[in-house]
Amino acid sequence: MARARYVLTARAAADLREARAWSRARWGKERTSRYDDLHEGAQFIAKNQTALRGRQELSGATSLLVHPGRGHYIVYEPLAERFIAIVAVIRQGRDVPSILQKWSAPIRRELLEIRAKIESGEINWPARTAAKPRRKK
Repeated sequence: MARARYVLTARAAADLREARAWSRARWGKERTSRYDDLHEGAQFIAKNQTALRGRQELSGATSLLVHPGRGHYIVYEPLAERFIAIVAVIRQGRDVPSILQKWSAPIRRELLEIRAKIESGEINWPARTAAKPRRKK
């Protein structure tokens, strides 16, 4: 069975750095380094995406899906079975629809780039990684 995977957009990677910095400032380095909940949440979403409620009321007029995790919302788009693109990580309590509306153009651009990298083979998705490797002649 293919393993669950995800890819981060530049926006999501920046959000995670920001969340880590905020956590470190608030709770300290040791406590911050102990939680990988957002990574585990992303793996959970990728593995169970078809069974999850996408919280479309939070994603506004976008086609994105939202799942809560560790005081944040993980905003994602399914790319294939067990493979998602995480486009943003937004702290709960913020106006998620407005934030996503504001970021809609860069998010769309990043998703197009990710799809192009999948097509070109720069990004391998689970269906490809589960196949047997080709033998060199």
